[in-house]
Amino acid sequence: MFDIAIVEDEELERRALRSILERNLPDVTVVGEAKNGAEAVRLIESRKIDLMLLDIRIPRPDGLEILELLRNRAAPTKVLIITAYDHFEIMQAAIQLRADGFLLKPVRTEALLKSVTDCLRTAVPVVQVASPPAPEASLDLRSEIGRTVAAHAYRDALALVRRQVETLHGSHDKPARQRVLDLARVLTDLIDCSGRSLPAALARRIEALSTQRLDPRDSYKLQELFAELTDQLFDPTEDPGVCASDRIETVRNYIERNLHKSVTLEDAAEHAHVSPCYLSRLFHRQMEMTFIAYVKLRRIERAKDLLTGSRLPIVNVALDLAYQDANYFCKAFKKEVGMSPSEYRRAGLPPAEIVTIPAAPGARH
Repeated sequence: MFDIAIVEDEELERRALRSILERNLPDVTVVGEAKNGAEAVRLIESRKIDLMLLDIRIPRPDGLEILELLRNRAAPTKVLIITAYDHFEIMQAAIQLRADGFLLKPVRTEALLKSVTDCLRTAVPVVQVASPPAPEASLDLRSEIGRTVAAHAYRDALALVRRQVETLHGSHDKPARQRVLDLARVLTDLIDCSGRSLPAALARRIEALSTQRLDPRDSYKLQELFAELTDQLFDPTEDPGVCASDRIETVRNYIERNLHKSVTLEDAAEHAHVSPCYLSRLFHRQMEMTFIAYVKLRRIERAKDLLTGSRLPIVNVALDLAYQDANYFCKAFKKEVGMSPSEYRRAGLPPAEIVTIPAAPGARH
């Protein structure tokens, strides 16, 4: 049995939500309602809540402040945000506070029941992927990833996971699908042991791995999924700190995570909560190179990894690194490396190491 609270300032909306839930979900009990933030706080303090339906525009404290309160208390409560405003800023703020889903007003019955069911499924403290015992190789990988997490070495963890994904289609010791599931199990087990829970949407994507078609040409999709899993091992609310080296580490982690996108100085500055002008000066002083030069260098190093560690066609390597023109990628690669991507692949050089650039003074990697 799951306990649900409804936080909504419109009485008719509260009644409708309660009625839909109680008629269709026998394992659910609506244990409380609140029409404003103050009543929501009292609900949180008075009882255990498995899932909260939370209107974003309630009287202060508003929905985002209530969500922040829950996360600061490390409450296991799942939260579905209800909003009439499909605004990017609202969604982004809620995602950063680890909202478990969104419902747009007017809330449709089918959407409500599906979202609630999905949330409550992941609320059960069992990781669905982790059924068979882990083989010895998985245990070694788990220990290695665990060490990077303990050392707060985000980029090292991401590089390790990426290289595991790159070898999935190149290994013949077991089917690619089973290797994918093994890697997913390792990461979800580590997430579970950390006390965190997977967002509902991410959990559904992991469950789909057991049936979906695995195409080497779509390796970027697997890379994205496992990068998101890796993100869950590191606290997204961790204060980046006021120290210059800590700020630059935050930015370098952001760059590493988004090499498949067009990473801009403005995006990185927003992520680090500083102005683009300040970040540009700080990055150059700490790293002894410009922001743009660093991103370009990391893309080239990542391209080396993909060329030597996977069988991806060169055009896919270019696309995976946000180069829309494969010819431009080949020219840029040859200018930096001294040989074309195909020549580099034929040369069989070892993959580039993730730590190719000295860390900023006092920084972690």
